[in-house]
Amino acid sequence: MEARTTPPAIELTSAQLALVRGRLGSRVHRTPVLASRLLNRLAGSELLLKAEHLQRGGSFKIRGALNFLMTLAGAERERGVITASSGNHGQAVALAAHELGIAATVVVPEDIAGVKAAAIRDYGAAVEIAGRSSAERLARAQAIAAESGAIFVPPYDHPRIVEGQATTAAELLEDAPGVEAVAVPVGGGGLIAGIALAVKLIAPSVRVVGVETAAADDANRSFRAGKRVRIDHPNTIADGIRNLELGALNWEVIRTHVDDMVTVSDAEVMEAMRLLLTRAKVVAEPTGAVAPAAVLAGRVRGARVAAIVSGGNLDPALLAGLLGQVAEADAAAPAGAQSKL
Repeated sequence: MEARTTPPAIELTSAQLALVRGRLGSRVHRTPVLASRLLNRLAGSELLLKAEHLQRGGSFKIRGALNFLMTLAGAERERGVITASSGNHGQAVALAAHELGIAATVVVPEDIAGVKAAAIRDYGAAVEIAGRSSAERLARAQAIAAESGAIFVPPYDHPRIVEGQATTAAELLEDAPGVEAVAVPVGGGGLIAGIALAVKLIAPSVRVVGVETAAADDANRSFRAGKRVRIDHPNTIADGIRNLELGALNWEVIRTHVDDMVTVSDAEVMEAMRLLLTRAKVVAEPTGAVAPAAVLAGRVRGARVAAIVSGGNLDPALLAGLLGQVAEADAAAPAGAQSKL
């Protein structure tokens, strides 16, 4: 990989971080850091879970969405906002817009989880469907913005979005001192860019490790190649990381501030979801279980490791399937024996 000498296109200072945290204030939850002795044993380390699935809107996305919308001028707010999302960012923009009295439209994929589409509508946003890929919905949202004059809210590749996501790490480092590494799911790169900037600002020795599924490994390929790599049709259960490539601004932060990238299989994500559900009582959607899966699989190591549980907007049908598998495993276990889960 090429030497990482180019300065990141997005910077973060202590003053900026404090400003953003003050701006968001009580509009976002300070989510807890959870732990489980069984998960610690399975991981071979102390595994701490930053519970962003308990965040408003069900994911970390509200942090960036609110930060972006709250910095819009009055005239910009009157034009309304539009975004593209597989679900969580759309929910966050819809919720933030509703709270600030801004009209919102969200462009979503054809295969969006029903629970996510319903939540977007419940928050008062209009929903438009466009294709299945992130490129298709982004193109449609930008076209509508050009036609209507609405402000486009980037899902991840914007300084205000990244600054908002950085508050996740600021809380984590305060609540879990002594963490040696932070595992972060990677889609377009907004979350890991914000976390990496905050971690290297506050505790530079802490390692930041990005995690993707093997079928959606554009960030891992980019990290190894030293340049952005685009992939086609990522087919993974983790719908929040089905991006074709990293955001350009986020890539510059990743290449200069992130320590490593690893991948997990969809099967490992499903196993992590089951363990989180049955042992830690954490209901995580597939993308939310990607980072814990990497720690449980031994791909992110350290005596004290944090993993971001990025979202909990789990499709009820998938949850029912998970519960069915748990019941089957228990039924098949010998009498008096404890199942694997």
